[in-house]
Amino acid sequence: MADEDAQRTGEPGESSEPLAEFDMEFVDQLPGGRVVIPVESRGRFTWLVARGHVSEQARREFVQEIQHIVGRGLWRQNWPAETD
Repeated sequence: MADEDAQRTGEPGESSEPLAEFDMEFVDQLPGGRVVIPVESRGRFTWLVARGHVSEQARREFVQEIQHIVGRGLWRQNWPAETD
């Protein structure tokens, strides 16, 4: 089972709809010997990280920095609107 740290972050003063949603998921290995691969899907941005290559302190700092960037409105994810 993968470890996961999901965050929903929005700019203060705006609606409760998040401007970006992200998580960091630790996996046993990644293709090509990579350590980190970003993967985007509708509604979520996931950082896949090879287990053992990112310390807990680095993970916490990453989460803190992303929260700051998103909270300031410097990173927004704009997925196409749903169509019925």
